[in-house]
Amino acid sequence: MESPDHTNETDLSSFPYPDGWFVIATATELKPGAIITKPFMGQDVVLYRTKTGVLRAVAPYCPHLGAHLGDGKIEGEDIVCPYHKFAFAPDGRCVRTGCGDKPPQARLESRHVREWNGLIAVWQGADGHSPEWELPKFDWTGYSAPIRGLRVLPGSVQNPSENGFDPAHLQHLHGWENGTSQVQKSEGHRLDLITRITLKGLPIRIDVNLHGLGLMTVEVNLERAGLQAMFLVTPAQIAPLKWTYRESMRLRASWLSKWPAFAQKAVYGLLAPAVYHLWYVRQLQQDIDIWERRSFIRHPKPSATDAPLVAYRRWSMQFYSSTKTTGSENGDQTLVYPMISRV
Repeated sequence: MESPDHTNETDLSSFPYPDGWFVIATATELKPGAIITKPFMGQDVVLYRTKTGVLRAVAPYCPHLGAHLGDGKIEGEDIVCPYHKFAFAPDGRCVRTGCGDKPPQARLESRHVREWNGLIAVWQGADGHSPEWELPKFDWTGYSAPIRGLRVLPGSVQNPSENGFDPAHLQHLHGWENGTSQVQKSEGHRLDLITRITLKGLPIRIDVNLHGLGLMTVEVNLERAGLQAMFLVTPAQIAPLKWTYRESMRLRASWLSKWPAFAQKAVYGLLAPAVYHLWYVRQLQQDIDIWERRSFIRHPKPSATDAPLVAYRRWSMQFYSSTKTTGSENGDQTLVYPMISRV
């Protein structure tokens, strides 16, 4: 099975984009009555909220004469084109014109959109079908407030999720120690990996869960320290060989659970930024240094240690319209691989 051409030499005019849910904005960017434009998979997406807060994602051009709706305004529940004041209801119908004529039989092209965990995600489906799955729900009880980051990078949207299924790089790039990886091959859009590793003698469990190519959760569990870090990583391809890396990090310390709320907030207010900036950002920058100069190899030459990566590559093909598979042809599987040999 051939991988999508995300190499640095790809034909930009036919760059392949994957299907699925992808985050393109934060909820705080879009107040009621606001309009913003976001790049996404080689084109613009216009996001807006009506005065009552209804969220919509539409194609950028007015069907009347093609003006960009990102330059329009919100009047009540309608988005209004800046050119001739054609107004469109939340369901996309043209409901009035600026000149008072009867509105034509015109409708905005819309995308499925979700507000989720303080983020805004849109559905990409090359076949035009409705979403094939919904975004997961999380219980953030006991966690710190999220710390968020955004970076615009060259290359393929698959970089972070592929990185998550390349546990061998934890030793060679990041200096972590020996461990094992366990791939859980789930149904359809889900693929999970459990890695057990040590860092300076401290055992760590890392759970990587993929929900398509647009959402990766990474749970880093330091059981002896009673500390858990949860990362939501939401990459999105915004143009050929250009993608956004968004993450949000939350901490949970078991030893804080019985402390009063004000004390928990104070401790997390110091601890979470320290973990994020002094540990996570430094680790991430090492990956980014690789990603920025890397080319996505369509036919890699893996070794035995790369078995989780091979499983990931096969699974990822289902999200490209030219290589659709069920993603679970062999049913659920659990495979255990030695990750790094002890030296």
